[in-house]
Order: sequence, then structure tokens, then C-alpha cells
Amino acid sequence: MHLGSTIADRFVIERLAGRGGMGEVYRGLDRSTGQPVAIKVLHEHWDASLARFGREALILDRLDHPRIARHVAEGVLPSGEPYLVMEWLDGEDLASRLAGGRMRAEDSVALALSVAEALGALHERGIVHRGLKPSNVFLVGGRVDRIKILDLGVVHVEASTRRTAARTRLGTSGYMAPEQALGAKELDARADVFALGCVLFACLTGGPPFAAATTAATLTKVLFEAPPRLRDRVPGAPPALDALLSRMLSKYPGERPRDGHAAAAMLRAIDEERTPVVASQGAS
Repeated sequence: MHLGSTIADRFVIERLAGRGGMGEVYRGLDRSTGQPVAIKVLHEHWDASLARFGREALILDRLDHPRIARHVAEGVLPSGEPYLVMEWLDGEDLASRLAGGRMRAEDSVALALSVAEALGALHERGIVHRGLKPSNVFLVGGRVDRIKILDLGVVHVEASTRRTAARTRLGTSGYMAPEQALGAKELDARADVFALGCVLFACLTGGPPFAAATTAATLTKVLFEAPPRLRDRVPGAPPALDALLSRMLSKYPGERPRDGHAAAAMLRAIDEERTPVVASQGAS
């Protein structure tokens, strides 16, 4: 891949935008629309990632939601590497935003509500994201009211991925539900609700509810340590928000909101109250 090369007689490579273990991401131009696009190119030899990559293309092609990154095309290069083309997004991810400190309470709740609505769109199709974390929440234009969910490569489709091996963990330890950390063969929407609770907690406090120096230590906290209460980290936190986070972060799936839509309804009720968090005033 080099500057000016063309994929499928349609996508012109403009520059390398990023590089990771799976491959590279390029900014390109879609000549059919004149719009910028993100082109993910997978290293040919990453066989284990190939299934994830193909699954992401399949699921994105089935979705059309304003808060989920839009799929444009996919294919295979003449050299053998598969590629996925998505809409180009300018802005920053939530992880970058949180590196500067916690967010205002009203912004945190509004962002979590948007994410919950996007998760609800997945869940109603039997799709579980399994990889929700701040780096997979993109703030378009840097705005918390314009988010996009990224990276559906580790999703679990209830009707078609039942063969996932038990004891296999996919996700990020600090945002992983206990049942996911245990490598459960079956996961449902409530695993994403747990991850969303972790993301909201990080927005409100500046860090995830379960954090340690190593992955093993973090997973131990996820599995055995009682989740922290928001009221202990943010004095003056609205009781309704503290109670909702306690439910979302429960170790028992049955105590959590059943899916993204249910979590969104509860967050919407809190957002409409517009109760200020005293301790968050002046936060970034």
C-alpha cells in the first residue's frame, strides 16, 4: 500500500493513519462519493484475526445506526490481504479524552445514554459487542453528544457463534464482565451493560472501577472484589445514578438492566432530572 494507489478502482490511498498488531488503517478517498474513508488492511498471516475481521465486515454490513461506525465496503487485495472500508471519523476516542481527567456528570450521563442506545441496536439483533471500552467509543469532532461505536471484531452473534470455546476470553480486563472473564461459552447483552457501567464509572471518576497493575490482578478484582460505589468516589453523586451504576456493575447478570435499551431508559430518566453532581463542578 502506498500513497496514490487505488483499491477496487474506487478507494484512493491518501496516508497511513495507524498501525497495530492486526494490520494498518489508511485514510482514503472514495472516488464514487468524494468522501474520506478509513481502510483497514489485515496482515495476511494473522489467521486468528481473519475470522474476527470478516465477522466485523458482516455485522457492519447488516447495521445502519447513527451511533455505529458505517460500513462502506470490503474485499481482498490482489496481494491476498483482506480489507474493510468504513466511514472516516475526525475527532478523538474516549480514552484520549479521559487521559485529561474525568468528565462533567451531565456529559458522562449523556454519553453513556448514547452508547446504551447503540448497544440496544446491537442487542435487538442478537449481537453482543464484548469489547466495549473507552478506546472503542469515538467522539466525532471531539463532542460527547456525537459518538460512534467502533471495533465489532469481537462481537458475539447469539445465533451463529455458539461454538466459541469455553474458557476463551475476548475483551479488555478492566471492562470485562465477570462471566466473560471466566470464559463463559454463552454471553448475552448484560455483559455489555456491565462494560457500559465501567465506561460510565470511568467518565465520572477518571478511572475504571476495577484496576490493578497487571491483567491477572485486574481480573481478580472483577471476579471477587465488590464494585466500588460512585458515592464513595464522587461525594454528592445523585442517589439514582449511584444505584443504577451499582446494578450495572453487579457480579450477577440477573441484577443488571437486561440490555442496552433498558439501560438507556434508566439513563434517560436520570438525564432528564438534570441533577448536578456537586463534586464534579469544574471537572474537565
